[in-house]
Amino acid sequence: MPVQDGALGHIVLNVADLKKSERFYRTVLGLKVSARNLRTKMTFLSYGREHHDIALMQLPKGTKAVSDKGVPKLHHFCIYVGSNKTIEDIYPVLKKRKIPIVSGPETLEVAGNRSISFLDPDGNRVELACNANKFQHDDREKAKRRNGGKR
Repeated sequence: MPVQDGALGHIVLNVADLKKSERFYRTVLGLKVSARNLRTKMTFLSYGREHHDIALMQLPKGTKAVSDKGVPKLHHFCIYVGSNKTIEDIYPVLKKRKIPIVSGPETLEVAGNRSISFLDPDGNRVELACNANKFQHDDREKAKRRNGGKR
């Protein structure tokens, strides 16, 4: 029987430079470090609701994630934001930091939401897309107020 009601739990990315990738995900996407595993050379990053939304795993020196032939195994992953303004506001940040923009800001033809796609330090395509409906039903703020401002 197929899964009837699922949700994306997290994504783990192989990275060439753990510190550089961690800095990118913290400073561009606003994720916070929730844990590190020095033995396996991993950093876990979160928006606060889950232990980690994205994990980064350091590739051994000299290892390449993708060969020169073919296409990468990961096409892209998407992070939802609550407003179109977030999409518009990140555009000049990406330009200033010379982060390669793949597409956007644009309104997507099928989904009809505002979106921008760009590359992380390892060439992984990251999409930011507005999904205000998802945030409308999000209970993090209520929980934060109940806990005296703590998540």
